[in-house]
Formats: sequence, structure tokens, C-alpha cells
Amino acid sequence: MNEPQLRALAALCIYTNSFGVCYPALRTLAAILGKDLASVSRIISRLEKRGYVRKLRAQDYQHKQFGNANRYQVLYEPDAPLPRWEEVQTAALLIPPDEQQKELGGLGGDKQSLTHAISLASAYATAVERATGQFKRADQELGAANRLASKGFSAQQVQQATQEVARAALARRAGVPALADVERHLMVETTPS
Repeated sequence: MNEPQLRALAALCIYTNSFGVCYPALRTLAAILGKDLASVSRIISRLEKRGYVRKLRAQDYQHKQFGNANRYQVLYEPDAPLPRWEEVQTAALLIPPDEQQKELGGLGGDKQSLTHAISLASAYATAVERATGQFKRADQELGAANRLASKGFSAQQVQQATQEVARAALARRAGVPALADVERHLMVETTPS
């Protein structure tokens, strides 16, 4: 692998989720690499041919809301399986904010609500780490974060509730709570008696 290919692979990895999926725009990669769009496209094609990257195609998913973005999977293992649709969707959290579309990867919502969901997922992950010492990926909690965002919860509310739920789980010697557990706690706490 030559230096431009290594740098391009590293640039792709900036935006990958835990399943290796990413979809930064070519113009973003071009800006990172200091190259023009055609050069970036050629470099990524070479990475595909060498087996470091797989281009994900709409026909692999039979999903109506695949969109026009170029989606890639960085192949951590040579024969890695295609990621599931849900795994592809979580990469949306890692798209630079200026590239987020009104309807992104089937997640729905506008740019502002998606940004709010991202902040809620990040607040959750930070609170889990503070309360338990365990690292939790925010990109794996997008569904619950979207629901909480649509209900108008703030990052501070999510962070406080996460710490409460995580401490209670530790006291019971239970595992790290998911954001869906925090969501249930918030719904109980905010329901009028």
C-alpha cells in the first residue's frame, strides 16, 4: 500500500462505525487528503481492488431509503460479511454535520433533530463511562436517541437519567444499561401521577 492509499484508508476510518461502515462525501475526503475528487475516487477504487474497502450498493440491501451517498465498509477482516441494514444506518452518526441530508439513511427527520439525537446519544455514552467506567459507543444507540429527541428530552436530562440507571444497575450487579433502559426510566419519571 502506498502513502496516498494509506492516508485515504485512514481518512475513511475517521468516519467508520464499529462495523467498518462509513459514508463521508468525496469532497470531505478530498479536503482531508489535499487531493482533487478524481484522485480520491481512483485511490478508493484501488483500495477496493486490494480488498481493504468494499463499496456498499443499494441492491445489497433491497432498501428503498438507501439514498445516493457512497457507502463503504472498511474490511477489518478479508472475508467480512456484508453489514446488516441496521449496522449501515448507525454510520449516519459519524457523517460530518455539513453533509447530513434531510432524510439520511432511512433515519428520517431533519438535520436539527438528527443533530439533537446525536447529542443525546453522546450524553448517554459519556454518562455511562462516568458512572461505570465502561466505554459505550454512541453510534449504537441511535434508535433510542431518535425517540428521545422526538419527545423533547435534553442532553442534560439524558445524562442525569443515565447516571441514575447505571448506578442502580451496578448496585444490582447488572450489566451496563442501554439507552432504551434510560428511555423507559425517563418516561416513568416524566409521566404525570
